[in-house]
Amino acid sequence: MPSETDPQQPAPANDPTPAGAPGEPQGPASDALPTEEELEREAVPATVRRAPKFGAFITVGALLGLVVGLVLAIALQPAVPVVSDAGFISFLGGHGTVRTVCAVAGAVFGGFLGGALAVLADRRSRAR
Repeated sequence: MPSETDPQQPAPANDPTPAGAPGEPQGPASDALPTEEELEREAVPATVRRAPKFGAFITVGALLGLVVGLVLAIALQPAVPVVSDAGFISFLGGHGTVRTVCAVAGAVFGGFLGGALAVLADRRSRAR
């Protein structure tokens, strides 16, 4: 037979102490609220630092660089027709090669630029 102090047993139905609402503190600690003086003694001033998310900066920079590189490759394509558009991979033959290389180079450059902007934003968010 379990003892009366067993926490797994439900309280008897004739228990005079009603259970409080969920979220309310129970027991003697709920009666001892700290005073203003105690709170002022123990309070520690805090500052919120809003650090940038480096991954987001790099991803956005890479995507913008990819788009800019692709647009520049299309806008500045030479007027000379390409003799053969057949390459090892079809989009890597002729103008497709130039567009692909420009888009990849723009993405890499944009990723580095986004990372540099994240570092600058991180430095500005630190305490002075």
